[in-house]
Amino acid sequence: MIHLFFIDLDPLSQLSGILGTIAVAVAFFYGILVIIKAVQLKYKDLYYFFFAVIFTISPWYPSGFGYIYWLITNDVIPYPIYVLLGTMGVPVALFSWFQIYIPALHPRLKKPLLTITAILSIIYYVYVFFFLFFAPGAPVTHLIGIKQSAIDIEYKGFALIFLAFSLLVSTITGNEFALNSLKNEEKLIKWKGRFLILSFNFFAIGAIGDGFLPLNPITLIIFRVFMVLSSTFYYLGFILPKWMRNLLKIN
Repeated sequence: MIHLFFIDLDPLSQLSGILGTIAVAVAFFYGILVIIKAVQLKYKDLYYFFFAVIFTISPWYPSGFGYIYWLITNDVIPYPIYVLLGTMGVPVALFSWFQIYIPALHPRLKKPLLTITAILSIIYYVYVFFFLFFAPGAPVTHLIGIKQSAIDIEYKGFALIFLAFSLLVSTITGNEFALNSLKNEEKLIKWKGRFLILSFNFFAIGAIGDGFLPLNPITLIIFRVFMVLSSTFYYLGFILPKWMRNLLKIN
């Protein structure tokens, strides 16, 4: 009976679904830890961090949730929902990250940078919703994304441009934020900076490899492991829990 669930999924798609589910689950696990801490401490930046953690991984929601949906129903998620799952969280993640990054390093630029981000995000949302729901004659798949399998998609058009832009901006600003932390004399801050450098660069490599390069089982595993490591280092870079402080011998 279990075999029937996979009858229309090739082995690479099965692997992609399993790894996507793991990557999303790990991000949500760290997100839950962050939101619990945010409620306990009532610290506003932790709420932004929570949204950044769970929505940075949102382009992999269709792979993870799509695989679970396939297992339960032996069917695929409808295309519009599939696209919304994978695209709607990216502007939220970028905006949330900027709420942490800009006040820390460029407070005078907060209003113009957040305004530009909001405008680009609105344009992005309008673009996606228009071609999904209000342009029935448009070549939607070539304007938003072509499904490569039951659970994987190759983004196209402005959706691809915005996703690539978000990746580039978050990688550059993330590294700047991390490098600035390394300049701090406090050992705790330095270690946070080291973890953040690993996080942003693992994510960039994993996202580029997963989204733009031909994949085989080995490369797929490597790039998805990078995504899991990125979420882990992101959490450590901002929270650095007590057990890790003890391991690093940080008072």
